[in-house]
Amino acid sequence: MSSITWPLAHSARAEAFAYTPEVTFRTLKTASPVYTSVGIVGEFRPRINDVEIDTRNLGSHLIYARQTAFHSYGMTIQSWPFDLPFLKYGSEPPNYTTPAGTQAETLQFLYKYQQATGTAGTLSHYVFLLGCKMNTLELSVSSQGLVEATSDWMVGEITIPVSTTNGGLTTPTIPALSATVTPPISNIDGSNTPMTINSVTYPIKEFRIQWNNNIIGDDFNGSGLIDQMTTGGIEISGSFRTPVGKNLNLETFVHDFPQAGVNASYVFKTGVMVVNMTEFKLVADDNPHVSGPQDTDKHSFNFVAKTAALATS
Repeated sequence: MSSITWPLAHSARAEAFAYTPEVTFRTLKTASPVYTSVGIVGEFRPRINDVEIDTRNLGSHLIYARQTAFHSYGMTIQSWPFDLPFLKYGSEPPNYTTPAGTQAETLQFLYKYQQATGTAGTLSHYVFLLGCKMNTLELSVSSQGLVEATSDWMVGEITIPVSTTNGGLTTPTIPALSATVTPPISNIDGSNTPMTINSVTYPIKEFRIQWNNNIIGDDFNGSGLIDQMTTGGIEISGSFRTPVGKNLNLETFVHDFPQAGVNASYVFKTGVMVVNMTEFKLVADDNPHVSGPQDTDKHSFNFVAKTAALATS
């Protein structure tokens, strides 16, 4: 006889995964909160780690006691985007005058899913992730794939699941996952020369860009949790592959010293998602002339940039 007598939870039992900007850091909004769906999510991985401090006492080989000193939380989200607002929480530097939609805001997430409670039936459960700020964002696309967004978040606290009506919220607006019907962005949505470097367009085999916001999580005595998050020094880097032969501009850029920074852009979807970069520089050509009998000669460039703004054009 199986020891499992109840239905197991599964991603197909997820009902909602949505976010709302916080008013007060790490404080749940309960009165009529309006949530926005994250979109098309392939995987959501929360992390919970406790820091336990060992205490020892003379006269024994064994630990005298272990005491919890800190709770560390985080999450990773893999998604297939179709618009910009959610991504901009990782790509936009903090605007402290107008925080909305930038790194100056923290978010709280709601994850609603079906879970059994020891019997054959299942109930909707709610988990809240409070005090969330996107630490890294990576956008990538290949010639036979969709645009993929992977984001890693620093999280202030993850609550214990509750099965009360609406998770204890009063008249919330919670979009269901089934409400998302927009198709994800594909590599074919960006034209056959999606990348522009110093006003010259290039065909691209693979493209990747990452924002690392180096979030600083400050904890203070008596809390056991992160009490504030601050955006650190933002680093922007990436890579792309392009066939050898169009011109010698890129070879010249990576050869020149000092190299002059230029403007560059990549079109993920015309009129919907474009990344515009300034002070763009090539820092390496990993495989400048690797070619075999079953492949054409391509460059594999790594780059850095001062800014990389997501926009519609």
